[in-house]
Order: sequence, then structure tokens, then C-alpha cells
Amino acid sequence: MKHSASAPIRISTDFPLPIHVQIKDQLKMLIGLGMLQPGDSLPPAGQLAEQLQVNRNTVNAVYTQLRDEGLVLMQKGRGTAVASNPQVTAFRIRQQPLYEQARHLLTEASDKGLPLDDLLLACFAYRQLFSLQSKPEPVWLLVECKGHDHLFYRQEVERLFGIQVRIAFLDDPESSVLEAMKEADGIISTLNHADEVKSLAARIDKSVLTIGATLEPAALLQIARLNPQSTVAFVCLGKNGGEWMLRKVAEAGIDHMNSIPVGIGQTDLLQQLIHSADYLYASAAVYEQVQQLAPEKTRLYPMVLEQSSLSLLQDVRASLHS
Repeated sequence: MKHSASAPIRISTDFPLPIHVQIKDQLKMLIGLGMLQPGDSLPPAGQLAEQLQVNRNTVNAVYTQLRDEGLVLMQKGRGTAVASNPQVTAFRIRQQPLYEQARHLLTEASDKGLPLDDLLLACFAYRQLFSLQSKPEPVWLLVECKGHDHLFYRQEVERLFGIQVRIAFLDDPESSVLEAMKEADGIISTLNHADEVKSLAARIDKSVLTIGATLEPAALLQIARLNPQSTVAFVCLGKNGGEWMLRKVAEAGIDHMNSIPVGIGQTDLLQQLIHSADYLYASAAVYEQVQQLAPEKTRLYPMVLEQSSLSLLQDVRASLHS
């Protein structure tokens, strides 16, 4: 893990944005601009809290939010670092034009002697007053559990729809999931939990799009060629995600190895498999963590949307833009 210098973050108690939003958006900008590169460590939460004179829990909450967005990895005993994954790459590509426009706007305002804080508030007020006539973006909600690679599904839907997608976890209280579903214009479930999500949606008279994923054919072929005596671990965010990974391999008729599903949080079992397994196939959500623990044994489990799901989302996208 590489180390970065102290993050050049500043906060203002006079500015009407919550402190945690100020910290989070500055860290996201450092990542988006490449000033924090994949593998770079973020300052320890206690250190950054002391630097900014804020509560340590505030920084911990920001780091957790960044982790949930796929931008950082949090490892016990090793700290928090910028992730090296497709989410970070896509985020940087999306943010570059936005940051360039912000730089241009603020530079021009400064040259004209305009108060920058007032300008930012004026932008917000103008948007609220005069941008409401435009058609608002539809709110799409992905409903999954925390054990499957929900980051993959979310990223694929965002890539195809070109908008941010919210996520609700079935592991959370049912009331919060239902509330999120009520606020959504469209609901997406994965085949993993389709019946459960449809049952909830029926209670508020809403329909659900169901999508599924599978393993890339080249990776299936690679696994099929493994020695029959091999012990292979399938690692995901939770054990149920690992079981899904194993099941996809078995559905392809590949069942000649000793296969074991495991979640990244099952520390004891994972440590045991790091030493005893011949290969560890990790989903994209946990690949970097596993690769750091066992670089020679770790292989990526590359997921792709099933063709029927891809066609469904493309059809929905076309209808959104028609």
C-alpha cells in the first residue's frame, strides 16, 4: 500500500454545508483529479480528525461512505486507501469535465472580485429556482443484499443509463427498504432476490426489473482447466455471494474441484484458505483486498450481465430517452 502526504483538506464552519459533506467532497475531488492515486493511503481517521478539529466519528463516517461508493478500501490494521478498480476509473472519467468547469467558473469569478462563497450559494439558489422546469432525472433503485457484489450491478446500470443509481440493502430494516422503494421511479432487482423484492414492491403497487449476471466465458474455460485435485475458494462480500459464484461455475458443468465459498468478513476461514487453497477467485468488489493478502493465488472472477438482462436495460434506456 502506498502512502500519501497529509490530505490538504480545509473546512469552514461558516459555510452552510455540513462538515462531513465538505470533507467527503474534497476527498472525492483529490481522487477524481488523481492527486490521490489508487493504492494511496488516506490519513488515519484520528489524524485527519485532529487536523480538522472534528470528531473522529465524522471522519469514520466519511470513509465508510467512500467505501460504499467503491472509491476506497478499509482494512482492519492497514487503514483506508484509494481503491484500484473500475469504479474509481469510471469516477475519474466522469468527474474531470466537472472539475474543469468548476475551476474555470471560480477563476473567472475571482478575477472579477466576486465573493466565492456567495457565488456557490447563488449557483445553488439559481438551480433550485430556475432549473425545476427541466424534466428531473428518474430515480432508479437497486435492491440487493450486502453479501453479493452489488457494486457490479450498480455500476453496470449506471453505465447503461448514464445516471446515478441508488441502492437499498435487504439486510437493512424492511421499513427503510420500503421507504426507498416508494421514492423510486424504477426498481431493479437481481435474480438472487427477485421473489423477495417483488413481494415488497407489490405492497406499494410497484413493478420490478430483474437482471442477472454470469461469469465471463474465458474465465469459465480457465476454471475448467484447473487440476481436479485443486482447492478453489470463491470470495465475495459475503458467503452468499461466494455461493452464487460457485453455483455459476457448477451450472456450467464444472464441479471437479474442491470448491469453497467464503465472504471477505469471514476472517478465520479466509486466512485458512489463503494458506490451504490453490486458487482464490475473488469478485471485483473484494479482488484488491484478496490480492494483497495472497497475490500469487488470487484470480479475478469477472462478471458480465446476462445477454437478456443487457437487452432489457438497453430497451429501458431507449424508452427513457425517447
